[in-house]
Amino acid sequence: MHEIYWFLITVIVAATGGIILYKLNFPAGMMVGALICVGALSIITGNAYMPKSVKVVTKTVTGLFVGMNMTIDMVRNLKKLFKPAIVLVVLIISLCFGMGVFLYYLTGIDVVTALFCVAPGGMTDMTLMTMDMGGDAAVVAVLQVMRLLTVYCISMPLVKWTTKKADREEEVRNERIEKAAKPIGQERRRRISLTVCVATIGGTVGYILSKCFDFGVLILLATMIICAAVNIKTGKLYMPRSVRRVTQIFSGALIGTSVTYESLVNLQKVIVPAVFLCCGFVLINQLLARVIHKVCKIDLVTAMLSTSAGGASESALVAADFGADPSIVSVLQISRMVCTTAFYPLVVQLLYQLL
Repeated sequence: MHEIYWFLITVIVAATGGIILYKLNFPAGMMVGALICVGALSIITGNAYMPKSVKVVTKTVTGLFVGMNMTIDMVRNLKKLFKPAIVLVVLIISLCFGMGVFLYYLTGIDVVTALFCVAPGGMTDMTLMTMDMGGDAAVVAVLQVMRLLTVYCISMPLVKWTTKKADREEEVRNERIEKAAKPIGQERRRRISLTVCVATIGGTVGYILSKCFDFGVLILLATMIICAAVNIKTGKLYMPRSVRRVTQIFSGALIGTSVTYESLVNLQKVIVPAVFLCCGFVLINQLLARVIHKVCKIDLVTAMLSTSAGGASESALVAADFGADPSIVSVLQISRMVCTTAFYPLVVQLLYQLL
């Protein structure tokens, strides 16, 4: 009963914060507003709560929206993302290692902790790996939270403020296109029912795979592939835009629950590394986006979201709001997550022996 009570409070707080920032036209306002308000609730009360199942549903809905917007031409063009994926993975891991080594010499933090503090992977995965290798998991957890907050509260607004792709005129055009294609009456209900069934199948398959391979992003990937295949074949998948807005609120709330009073207290002990980390990730995002934009001919908005060191689900979920290509963002973000989880610990072990 206690968990249900705090879940409802967390949802109300998240929705309030998300709606306020959305009405103020803040970039990714639904997600960022929910994140900030739930983070504040978590710090003040220590009781902000989101069940683990919400994360599965969020990844499933994100995969649905990416998949149902894909066309056969987009699928054919995905093979062209091999080069951008290689460039992104090599550069982001190299730059993060460089930042980690600099952090090690700058602050005196042990090398394992320093390198995992800047790891552009999943917060939980990186923290657990730090424990396995004898680093300070508490410091890594705090600075990984700071990394996520930097991405969603600084890097994403920069996407909006440094480009003109997602201006109000384009948003109005997109709304008109969606309204023109929007089914009505019984046809609308049938298509939504079909979409829910397909997404459920995709999410279930992805959940099973994620448990088998211990890799949560497979939920998004499996749902995206299955929904894309069905929609390309039938063209019948449909889900109202409001569902994506609600999903953004829950996504922000999930991140907000990871911000605790303990992490705030611990942040005082590592304030210099935290400031360095925030500045470093903003600069890396800007640098990588422009390299990917120039070398791989991907538009700047898509490149900026693809190279942000946040979550694959969250980046893909807000891509359409910025006028970016969700399919490209998803593929490149998933490539980063897979390679970081697979190879980053191996290189940390090698550097640990050298340093």
